[in-house]
Amino acid sequence: MAKRHGKGSLDYSEHQPLGRIASLLTNTQFNYTNLSQSLGVLCKCLHADAAALFRMKYEESQNNRWVTELVGTSSSEGVIEWPQNLGSLPGAVWSALEKREIFLSEDRLFNSQQNESKILFLPVFLDDHLSCVITLLDLERDCLAKCGDTFLRALISIFELWVSKMKEIKKFDDLIDFLPNPTSGVDINGIATIWNPAQERLTGFEASRILGKGEYEYALPFYGMRRPVACNLILHPDSKWEATYAEYRKEGDVVYNQVFIPAMMGAGVFLTGTIKRMRDINGRICGSIHIIRDVTRERVMESELHRSESMFRTITDYAGLGIALFGKEKALYYNERLQNLLGVFGREVTLGDLVETVHSEDHNEIRSRLDMMFAGIEKGPLRLDLRVKIGDVDRYYNSYAQVLDYQGNPAIYFVLDDTTEQKELAQRARLNELKLYHEGRLTSLGIMAAGIAHELNQPLNTIRVITDGFLFGRDKGWASNPDELHESMEMISNQVMRMSEVIQNIRGFAREDREQGLVDVDVNHAIENVFFMIGRQFEAHDIRVHKKLARSMSTVKAHLNRIEQVIMNLLVNAQQALDACHRDRKELWINTGTKGKLAYIEVADNATGISKDLIEKIFDPFFTTKEVGEGTGLGLTICKSIVTEFKGSIEVVNNEHGGATFLVMLPFLGG
Repeated sequence: MAKRHGKGSLDYSEHQPLGRIASLLTNTQFNYTNLSQSLGVLCKCLHADAAALFRMKYEESQNNRWVTELVGTSSSEGVIEWPQNLGSLPGAVWSALEKREIFLSEDRLFNSQQNESKILFLPVFLDDHLSCVITLLDLERDCLAKCGDTFLRALISIFELWVSKMKEIKKFDDLIDFLPNPTSGVDINGIATIWNPAQERLTGFEASRILGKGEYEYALPFYGMRRPVACNLILHPDSKWEATYAEYRKEGDVVYNQVFIPAMMGAGVFLTGTIKRMRDINGRICGSIHIIRDVTRERVMESELHRSESMFRTITDYAGLGIALFGKEKALYYNERLQNLLGVFGREVTLGDLVETVHSEDHNEIRSRLDMMFAGIEKGPLRLDLRVKIGDVDRYYNSYAQVLDYQGNPAIYFVLDDTTEQKELAQRARLNELKLYHEGRLTSLGIMAAGIAHELNQPLNTIRVITDGFLFGRDKGWASNPDELHESMEMISNQVMRMSEVIQNIRGFAREDREQGLVDVDVNHAIENVFFMIGRQFEAHDIRVHKKLARSMSTVKAHLNRIEQVIMNLLVNAQQALDACHRDRKELWINTGTKGKLAYIEVADNATGISKDLIEKIFDPFFTTKEVGEGTGLGLTICKSIVTEFKGSIEVVNNEHGGATFLVMLPFLGG
């Protein structure tokens, strides 16, 4: 192969090749034109026919092995066909290169170079690993002797510095590309140097269109016009353009801005930016980097949050509930209603205000319960009826408390509801209910008046006969017999006792029971009491009574006279139904027994029963099938109310006798 240069001294000293190569590599990256120019200078100074730079490349897809990649060439003898991979080189070459040794080969190593004489391999290291190989073809025989080892080592050092720079540039580029936020940057002259994938996705402008461009090309996707943007203004301040931002705040080398871009994403976007001046190692400003964040969704969420918070406060303030979130040391939140309920004005509410306002008898309980909730002993929810004294007025509150986790610490969510008016209404309703029960009993007493008169008339007649007999005998002068007198007096006493029991039962049945507590009631005993008062009335109405009471029944928790009132109403109801029918044989059945944990009372008759269209209305208030003035329509309603109060039930069905059967179910004591 012919030489373009003649024999003689090399050109490395005359043309200062190291300085020239360093200058060309300053702004050079892999596969750039300047790399070929650097290799051309190297060919010239070493009188080589061609030079190439191979990069070591680690490929995981190739069984995690190293291959070489041709990244730059230069030739003084036309086109040289370089191999793409140096993997075919002898092991001796690689062994020497990996030991940082310069290797000169006089063997034919590349088939494409038929006349090659010498091949020089220069190792370039990065972080103690072979990074690149500089290869020169067809050197003169005494080339190495003439240029010297110092020159070649200096040349290798220049390339190693360049490779180190490429490493840092790649790290920076990888970092910028990895950033999730849109990021851009310009140099001191306003030329775009950074435009990462996130910025591409936000703007729709690819990096190839922006990088290396000036004239505010990077402003187009945002504003649709060429104008200074934040990364320019931080380098060259301009108050006119800065005023176009909703926020533009400077802090040293950093600017924080916020702007609404109406042209982007159809409806526009809200963007916040953080811009920083970039400085070189001498502290001179060399450019800027701009990181953007799309806060449109956050602004919408913030707006919705403010709206929700406003709505929440409005609802809580107008719902009439006092609401608070108490930490152990202070109230984290409370509404105006809570202040009003506790009577705290002009200062912040504390947990102590709640405890101190509660009635003195309840202080210890609520303090203890709240302390246990803070300690995690009691989780809640906790429901308490509180008595609170506001000034001289007693108020009644229902409260609800629940432990929550607030920023890693326990807090108590507290709801307070003023139930004073409801309590007063409930008390009045209770009094009215008791009056209704009492009136119902009086109505029953009125209905059974004839039977009661009969109960009293019989012993009175007996007493009258005995006393009239004694008076008649005395008038006739009959001698008195002490035994006969004692027997008569004993009979009079028994009749008086019987009348006393009737009157006592009537008084007990008729009295109001607003103060009467729940007691153990034997339903059989209650039935016997009612029959003691009105039993003879059924005989007077020609009604045959069948009574079948279960033995050894457990008691139920109730009011005795109210259970008697239920039985009385059902029996009177059956009597009236039988009086209204035209049966030759009128019968009434009353049975008791147990079904599981329930006691039952069954009252049945053989009257006419209840039609299907009326049976669902039979317990409705004021519903009656009687003529006007003959009934109030409250008897069965009162029965249902009383039975429900004692956790029981009442139902009615038509029976096989042609009449109706009422079934009362009451839970046993402790059942």
